[in-house]
Amino acid sequence: MDFLQKSIIDKITSYKKISIFYHEIPDFDTLGSSFAMRRFIKNKFPEKEVEIVGFDVLDPAFEKDFFQFDNTHIPNEHITDSLGIILDVANETRIWTGRHKYCKELVRIDHHPRLESFANLEMIDENASSTCELVALLFYEWDPNCVDLITAGYLYAGLITDTARFLYPSTRKETLEIASKLVGLKFDRDKLYRSLYLKSLKQSKFESFIVSLLKTNKKLKFGYAVIPKNSYKKYDIGLRMSMVHVFNNIKELEVWATFYYDDTVNKWRGSIRSRSLPINTVAEKFHGGGHKLAAGFTLTSFRQHKALIKELTSYIKTMKEDLREVN
Repeated sequence: MDFLQKSIIDKITSYKKISIFYHEIPDFDTLGSSFAMRRFIKNKFPEKEVEIVGFDVLDPAFEKDFFQFDNTHIPNEHITDSLGIILDVANETRIWTGRHKYCKELVRIDHHPRLESFANLEMIDENASSTCELVALLFYEWDPNCVDLITAGYLYAGLITDTARFLYPSTRKETLEIASKLVGLKFDRDKLYRSLYLKSLKQSKFESFIVSLLKTNKKLKFGYAVIPKNSYKKYDIGLRMSMVHVFNNIKELEVWATFYYDDTVNKWRGSIRSRSLPINTVAEKFHGGGHKLAAGFTLTSFRQHKALIKELTSYIKTMKEDLREVN
């Protein structure tokens, strides 16, 4: 156990009340680490009051049949007397509800590149595959007996989604070692896989529609799609997401992006993906950020999407020219 892990353990142990926070538009890594953290702490310390904040104002579509949300509002009286644990968040502005500011102290565990510091204790490892991997490593150092099969399922959910079932280069030796330990607990993997990968006919039709929107620059192997505002309603898709994953396996693309309108915040947003060129620095210029090969952004207006496309194409062209010179 290293010094930082011990410091986090000591801090959690010292508080009676814990408040857990996650990022907006939560994925399986941020939800998996949040649910796992709450269950592990309750297994270890049944007397502690541990709450995940913000489910009362979160779209229930994020549950995905795997995470059972408690829609109870967590009062400020709990938060102001608690230790806040922030999971899988690189930018403070992306913390769902923003109520972490009321906590007495903050602990942050994350695997995104460090952009800023906003907690008293921060365990950041951008080489880790996921926040669930870091949380699992902490748990197994602390008390493996408190990792039950339900906790294991939550952690595995974040592990396989953030690695695309161990496809991404972020998968490392520690990732597979943790996965082996979690699978050994024999949680319901079939339920998890059904939740993740089964899709309705309307979802499949919507994805086909997204593919039809793709515009490409064949020379740069770059593509993008602008999803019209009314598309989600037309296909009866409740959850607004970037849909960037639809282009993941198109061999003609090395970098790709999508733009969509998020009517929950009345802003245009999107995602960028890359096979090898780092693109997070481009996203950071457009109120976003993330991993080197996977990042998100938020536009100030729809017209700004042209500036982002121009920035991306210029960047890809420069990077490719630099690589040719090196070789």
